[in-house]
Amino acid sequence: MDTLNNIITITEQRHRIWWTGTIIAALFTVLLTMLYWNQSNPLWIGILRLAAFILFTLTVFGILKLSNGPLSIVVEHTPTHLTIDYRQKEKTVRHEQFEQTSIEELVISQKEQPLWRQYVQSSSATIKIHFSEEKRNHYLFEFSGRPLIFSKSDLLRLKDFITSRRSTVGHSDTSPPGEPQTSI
Repeated sequence: MDTLNNIITITEQRHRIWWTGTIIAALFTVLLTMLYWNQSNPLWIGILRLAAFILFTLTVFGILKLSNGPLSIVVEHTPTHLTIDYRQKEKTVRHEQFEQTSIEELVISQKEQPLWRQYVQSSSATIKIHFSEEKRNHYLFEFSGRPLIFSKSDLLRLKDFITSRRSTVGHSDTSPPGEPQTSI
């Protein structure tokens, strides 16, 4: 995580399961392909070919997921705006800008994650934003229709970064009660 005067960079959290799962799927694809080539029973040939094809598609999806790499989020804080750049392999793929006056609160949350993700990535969290004109929270970091997951320590550093800058501009810090959520 890089921190300059008004810029902070955090990286999307990725689990080793993508790398491990892709390798295992590739190995089982090769194994099942060799097995169905050596079968003479048409029923087993069909079953093994189907299983090999399914594992092959999982291998391709895993390789595509790994080839993109994790997103880096660059957050810039100015007195009037909060600017967010989404970078993938040093290339900006998305740019967002929010007015400081429209931001009511930011909430770090672990509640909306699926149970399997809480088990695999126990220290991960998302961050939501509540605008003063709207009634519900939205994910602050969202890419391709999915909320981005970060380590909770990175989000707490981001909270400290934004809170310290907002307090110098004159914004207040409101914190709702509750253990799994932290307001900014």
